[in-house]
Amino acid sequence: MKESMGPDVRPVDETKIGEHDLVFYYSREHRLKKASPRVRSLYENVPKPRFGIFSSLFDTKPKAMLLIVIVVICLLSLFLPFLRGGG
Repeated sequence: MKESMGPDVRPVDETKIGEHDLVFYYSREHRLKKASPRVRSLYENVPKPRFGIFSSLFDTKPKAMLLIVIVVICLLSLFLPFLRGGG
């Protein structure tokens, strides 16, 4: 007995799609060949990002402010007992 399938569900005909017809990779160069010259110039002039611990901590203003606040709180927690005279 054949199960009832919905209108959007069709059985796959494996003879129509072969292994050689499928492409499983993404090529930015291939995509940029079809792009306008203005878009290509945008991609050519972008410097490659460098990874570094300090650049990742200070790359935006909120990250830099958060790091400074954390350092100030740590320094205060270390030196506050000495300032109160209980050291």
